[in-house]
Parts: sequence; structure tokens; C-alpha cells
Amino acid sequence: MFELTISTIKQKSKDINYIISKIRPVIKQMKGVLVSEEYEGRVRIALAVYEDKKDIILGYVFDAIADVVILSYKEEYLKNNIRLKLSSELAKASFVRTLVMFDKANEKEVVKKFLKPCDEIIIDSLYLFRLWELEKKWKDLCDLVVDNAPYLQMDNTLTEMMRFIIMSNDVEFGELHLHKGENTIYAHGKDGREVFNVLYKEKDDCSKINVINELLMLSPEKIIVHNDVVDRDLSSYIVSLFDNKVCILN
Repeated sequence: MFELTISTIKQKSKDINYIISKIRPVIKQMKGVLVSEEYEGRVRIALAVYEDKKDIILGYVFDAIADVVILSYKEEYLKNNIRLKLSSELAKASFVRTLVMFDKANEKEVVKKFLKPCDEIIIDSLYLFRLWELEKKWKDLCDLVVDNAPYLQMDNTLTEMMRFIIMSNDVEFGELHLHKGENTIYAHGKDGREVFNVLYKEKDDCSKINVINELLMLSPEKIIVHNDVVDRDLSSYIVSLFDNKVCILN
């Protein structure tokens, strides 16, 4: 039997939830055990699988932890260090998430380089004591943005830059179908499997940010916006970012 514990601080519990969402189906398929707990200001996952499944589950675990470092720690770092005055919170959030996804594949490999099969993987310690190479890179990125702030604040320049980065990123998902539900926006793949479902209210920037963040994280090859998505501001913004990847059904 192979056992492993993963932990982080309570304030980062959403990172643990993300890892659970990624590995739970695999653990179930392997007939393994997965439990989580909160104790003394920390949250933990403990898992166990048969010894011959060790390498397989470690592959999934390491990939999920690398995702967490990029999607959580990098995004937090960029939010705290990019001081760029933009026209809206939607533009700022989209810009930060676009930079988060920039060079994601290579940065994940840097994280995986420091991951070893041990009794416990402590994510916050991994970031604080091992990943200085990434933090230096993120600082350089923030400095570059600050140095070019006047240029980035010009009309359409920021959108054009985001579009260029998005088109340069590796595709992580194939065809994505976007629909409007009852107070939600949801997406499914070509096979009909639901990919995300977020609360949505028209004319609410926070709702739009949640949808755009999901799309940017998935980096789809194609986005089909169905005609039940009646918020034209949202549709137009998706087109402005993803350009010819988007098909809007009328």
C-alpha cells in the first residue's frame, strides 16, 4: 500500500479542494481511499492506493499541485504587485489571469522538479522555500508591466496584448459550449460533460470575471456561445479576447 498526505494553511483550503476535485475520480477508479481534515489551522488530504498504482497516482497529484501553485500563488503574487490603473475590474482581472496562464506549462515543470514522493507534501513550504526561481520570474513580469504601463493603458493595446498571449498559449481543452442556465452560465465539452457552472447575474462585473477566468484557465481550442447566452456584453468581451476561436450562434 502507498500512502501520501498533502497539506497547506487553512486560508488556502480552496487549493486542497481543487486537488481533491482532480484526484478523487482517479482514486475511486483505483479503489483507493481519500480523506480530508482541518486541524490546528491547516487542511490536509490523506490518500492510499495499492502499491502498483503509486506512480500513476503521483502523476495526477504532482500535476494538480503544480496547477495550484500557478493558479493560486502566481495569481496572488501578480494581483499584489501589478499596480495598473485600468478601465474596469473586469479588464484588470482578465489581464492578471491571462498573465497567470502565460508560460503555464513550463512553470508547472519547474514546480514538479521539486516534488518528491514523501510522507507529506507541504504546499505552502514548497512555495516559500523552493520556488524562489518562479517568484523571481514573476517579479520580472510585474516590473515589465509597470515599466510599460503608459503604453498598456492606451485604447485597445491591453486587449491586443491579452489576445496575443491567449493565442500563443498551449490549448488545454478542445471544443467548449457555453450556455445560460437559471442564474448561471455553464459550459460543457463536445461529449456533453459539464466543465464548469458559475453563478451569473447580468451587468455584474464579478459574474463576468468568473466566466472569463474559467475560459482563460481552460484555454479551449474553440468556444461556441449558444443563443441562450443573451448578455451581449459578455459575448463581445469573449470575442475580443479569444478572437477567431469563438463562434456565436444566433
